[in-house]
Amino acid sequence: MFVHLHGYSTYSFLEAIGKPKDIVKNAKSLWYTAIWLTDLNVVYGAFQHYMAGKDEGIKPIVGVEIGFVLDANNVANLKSVGSITLLAMSTEWYHNLLQLVTYASQTWIEFRPKVDMKALTENKIWILAFSWGVDSRISKMILNWEPLPKIQEIIGMLKNTLWAENFYLEIIAQDEQEHPDIAKINKTILELAELTQTPCIISNIYAYPRPTDKINQELAMAIKDNLKLFDPNHRVPTTENHLMTEEEIRSIALKNGYAPQQVEERIQNTGTSAERVDFKIEMGTSLFPKYDGEEELEILYQVWKEKVNFGKKYFGIERSTFLIDEKGEIVKEWRKVKVKGHVDEVLEEIEKM
Repeated sequence: MFVHLHGYSTYSFLEAIGKPKDIVKNAKSLWYTAIWLTDLNVVYGAFQHYMAGKDEGIKPIVGVEIGFVLDANNVANLKSVGSITLLAMSTEWYHNLLQLVTYASQTWIEFRPKVDMKALTENKIWILAFSWGVDSRISKMILNWEPLPKIQEIIGMLKNTLWAENFYLEIIAQDEQEHPDIAKINKTILELAELTQTPCIISNIYAYPRPTDKINQELAMAIKDNLKLFDPNHRVPTTENHLMTEEEIRSIALKNGYAPQQVEERIQNTGTSAERVDFKIEMGTSLFPKYDGEEELEILYQVWKEKVNFGKKYFGIERSTFLIDEKGEIVKEWRKVKVKGHVDEVLEEIEKM
């Protein structure tokens, strides 16, 4: 069973055009049982992706493709600054993923948010990590002809930090004859996988749901780069950037000359990764931090109420305002507050005191 481990939505601004709901619907039409969303640097689409998956009966899994360096305070070689794909395996570890995204947003290197080994170490609890694509740290080292022992060292550090079973090397499912850089990356990845005893998967990244969306994807990329479509320098998405079927993935891998048994093993590894994930977004609960005495105040002022939203019942804070005098006594209270005109109403009461 193949599962897409990488994909962008419209939240990867102008790098993809698929809405989370459309992506999930198309995945269901292709008979997928799970689908990952790994937008660039952000998790803005996580909730929509999760809800769409629940509605369509597909397992929704959330991750992020984010910049990666060894040490954010000591970046000696910008050529090796690349990315890493991180995937949350549970609700608790989804929160760890959010911590990493927040850290990265405060650590900009070469115009992109970055995580480093320190951040991964502090938030490592069962996050799956993949060495995805030509923009990954490992792929960039390969293309820069850096020595294999140095790349092995990076792989060893990641496996030690994230636990060995949580790190995978990836073969890119694109035509190697059309993309010689990918051929070089894939060949070296296979060599590294054997040297480091690291499991391999095969994958591609989807940026648009259907093959017919390619021209719209091309237009979005041109807009981002401030270029016209007839400009010879504008970027052109590959034919493999749509949400491919399992058979398309298999066909490309076999065309690239990989043994059928190895192809099936790498396809199966994607499904095994998805099976390890037990991820939920909690609904109807407040995720804001509690301060000392907050629960007592909620009881005292009777603001913790049952609510109904779209037919679903849950408990939360009823928006209320209390006017308290210098003796600590409640002079007036407003329940189920509406924002419009409320400030003026409170100020009017204060003037009466």
